[in-house]
Amino acid sequence: MTTSTQQNQLDPEEIFRQLNHIGRGSFGEVYKGINVKSSNIVAIKIIDLEKAEDEIEDIQQEIQVLSQCNSPFITKYFGSYLKGSKLWIVMEYLGGGSALDLMKPGPFNEQSISIILREVLKGLEYLHSEKKIHRDIKAANILLSENGDVKLADFGVAKQLTDTAKGVTFVGTPFWMSPEVILQHNYDYSTDIWSLGITAIELAQGEPPNASMHPMRVLLQIPKSPPPQLAEHHSRPFREFVEACLQKNPEHRPKTSELRRFRFVSTTKPTKYLLELITRYQEWKKKRENGNNSDSDSGSDDEDQNHGTIGWSFGDTVRPPKASQNPPETFELNHLYKSIFDDLSTRYQIPNSNLRPTDSTINEPFENLRRLFGSRSTTFADDFTYKLREHLSKTLKVQLNRDNETTGANSAASAIVKRRI
Repeated sequence: MTTSTQQNQLDPEEIFRQLNHIGRGSFGEVYKGINVKSSNIVAIKIIDLEKAEDEIEDIQQEIQVLSQCNSPFITKYFGSYLKGSKLWIVMEYLGGGSALDLMKPGPFNEQSISIILREVLKGLEYLHSEKKIHRDIKAANILLSENGDVKLADFGVAKQLTDTAKGVTFVGTPFWMSPEVILQHNYDYSTDIWSLGITAIELAQGEPPNASMHPMRVLLQIPKSPPPQLAEHHSRPFREFVEACLQKNPEHRPKTSELRRFRFVSTTKPTKYLLELITRYQEWKKKRENGNNSDSDSGSDDEDQNHGTIGWSFGDTVRPPKASQNPPETFELNHLYKSIFDDLSTRYQIPNSNLRPTDSTINEPFENLRRLFGSRSTTFADDFTYKLREHLSKTLKVQLNRDNETTGANSAASAIVKRRI
């Protein structure tokens, strides 16, 4: 694998030193690192290409998008290095954590949300001006620097549009997906606006709408249900902003430049105001770490290790049973298989997030099968399709031969009858 920015002749371990593991991004693990010569802190995503063989094109796409971006509102890309089968993608380190991390002590107040959305809109305005769509806007992919700067991250499913080509791929994270993406209609930049509206609710509530529902059921609900709304206790400007973003018809959603003029995000508060959120989170985390030796639950260590993760989680406010708490991967389903699984989910009411914990294993075979069909790291769907076609071909040939034999017999019988007449 090669990229235009890849330093093939350089050993990344001679340039950078890995520090602590800070999370997981698209395709690989993310570490805090340091440039040995300059002492600059960086983020390093390390991908094992042997394990990610089926995802190489997607990895190239992410690198290409990152290398083409030059905006203070987008995570900076410094280069990629190949050592053996390991690809090192070196990016800007943002030590404040993700918006998802910072919500762990509790949802944000409206002032903080307005600043974050204002900065995200600047990032989206830049991306859309470059004819790029992010396709995975959510709190986990909004990162803050130690100074409070807000930047978009994780471009693992970003797409470059052209004047003639729009997006049609079913991709993203279910709770934040726009109706047109789920239905695989042609879509453009407005799909990011829908996800931004869902993210606004997430920042206010601590989780996206329908968080207690299984992702597969959410995919069925979003296209046919009215758009989510903020609760009445939120301010009118905030509710108007969310309502504008969450228009079912993508043509009715405002563009980024129009949204930036909305009253809710017209605040002039500087981003350093967000330092309060970073301090709040650090104090909350410290208290939890101090309490781990006595009354913390068994899963807290794992949770703390995942702080800084560029992924999907609901932190402490997650509602489904523990078996459902694994982050749902960003996935893509073939249209045929999506239709089949949607039909099966509806017909058999699978899966149902309201199942009692003792019944949670009922849906495991269905869920495992869906993951096999949806995973990009396996050729299961292709092999299944090949075998299915092979089987149908044989079946059809047998049936055709039988039909021919029947037709031949009927013709012979007709001839005999005619002769007798």
